[in-house]
Amino acid sequence: MTLKKYPSFEELVEYATKFVEKQGGTWDHTAWLEFLAEIQQKGVKITHEMQAYMGNVIESMKKLHNSITSTSGLENIMLAISDNTVKFVKKTQGSWDHSGWEAYIKDIQKKGVELNEESKSYLGKVLESAKELYSIQSSE
Repeated sequence: MTLKKYPSFEELVEYATKFVEKQGGTWDHTAWLEFLAEIQQKGVKITHEMQAYMGNVIESMKKLHNSITSTSGLENIMLAISDNTVKFVKKTQGSWDHSGWEAYIKDIQKKGVELNEESKSYLGKVLESAKELYSIQSSE
């Protein structure tokens, strides 16, 4: 199997989202290592840089996940947030202002996601970590 240096941005965010969902928002170091091994088997080259970026994405998603766990349809909501995040970061090419942030929030809320101030803060961290992951590809 040929290892890709980096798969698509969408794939990376999807892997992270599915991991957080599968783990129910909690995991230990062994689960983290198994996740890295699993995505490596899918063709992702696991560098220190990739570990750091993926770690940031899943940790920020974990906080968001845990802040909205009482919401019904949580898995679909996390996938919708993941999809919106990917589209937003790609559309803005990783650069936005406050009005862009507000439009991103409103778009997610249109999907029926209730966001309190804590959730919005965590969502901001998801967006920022996704931007860092996106920057890997745009710098090549």
